[in-house]
Amino acid sequence: MLVKSSEKAQAIDLVNTNKSDALVTSSKDSANNLWKNKIVAREEQVKVLTDWAQRGALSQALAKAEQSESTIRNLYMGLEKLAQQLNTQAANSQPQPMQQQKIKVQIASLQGIANKKGSGLDTQLKITDPNRAITKQLNANIDLLSARPHEENIQLVMGRSAKSLSLKLPAYQDEKTNLTTIQNAFAPHHINVELNRENRLLFSAQKENASPLLEPWVMSGQGVRVAAGNPISLQLNDLDNPLNELAKIADKNATIAQHREQIQSAQRHLKANLIKIQAQKQQLQSQLEQLDSASSLANTDELLALSLGVKQHMQNPGVNSVAAIMSQANITRNMVQYSLT
Repeated sequence: MLVKSSEKAQAIDLVNTNKSDALVTSSKDSANNLWKNKIVAREEQVKVLTDWAQRGALSQALAKAEQSESTIRNLYMGLEKLAQQLNTQAANSQPQPMQQQKIKVQIASLQGIANKKGSGLDTQLKITDPNRAITKQLNANIDLLSARPHEENIQLVMGRSAKSLSLKLPAYQDEKTNLTTIQNAFAPHHINVELNRENRLLFSAQKENASPLLEPWVMSGQGVRVAAGNPISLQLNDLDNPLNELAKIADKNATIAQHREQIQSAQRHLKANLIKIQAQKQQLQSQLEQLDSASSLANTDELLALSLGVKQHMQNPGVNSVAAIMSQANITRNMVQYSLT
């Protein structure tokens, strides 16, 4: 059967059109694949950087915990040496002048260790925690709790924060009710009020609400506690930590028994915080191990996937097989280097 020239031309055009469509489709597929590969590469880079950031943060936190642990151990041993020196004397006796001076020097040295920048401890000899509430105490000379024979109206302005409040304390109102009145007055400012063992008022607030605790207050009003028309400036104080309490006892030249009692109290405080720090260290180490384990597993999976890809290219040789295999080999080499570093 003869084929007309017009039919041949149509057939050629159809073949050329199919080839052109195939080339366009192939070009689009290549562009899509390239785009997808770039996205995958970016995702992998983000994952690697995220892992590094997490590992860095955990390592830094672990280093701080180890520094805190070291400081606490040094303080504990320093107190132990001081206790051993005092154990040779009768409990009801007092240190001799020379010994008292030596005790003061030793305590000051321990305070220096605790207060040194980078010690890892805060003013309360606890591990530094930026999320811990800030606590201050009212001067011991200011009494807002005891019952008084006259009604009192007190106004407080809390530093440059411009926050203020009023306290109305009826005559002969008991200490417990006065405390409740004070707590209710400070509550709207997100400041918590409680009593310590020495019956001193403690004011605490989270960092974002703590600015009123860090500046002087001005107290005015009418009553026995505050003379009318004479404002009083108040400065809240830091809490005394066990070392500061020990220093006060040494200044008073108290008995050996009182020194021992405070030393034991300080050691109990340090030991309790040491247990917390060790628990924190274990948690951080566990998180680091989990991160390393997950990273190793991910690298292993990626290497296996690349190996399978190379194997498929070798089983199906084509024009670009050599280039593909070389490319896969380079990637595999880089992955091995990364996993070993």
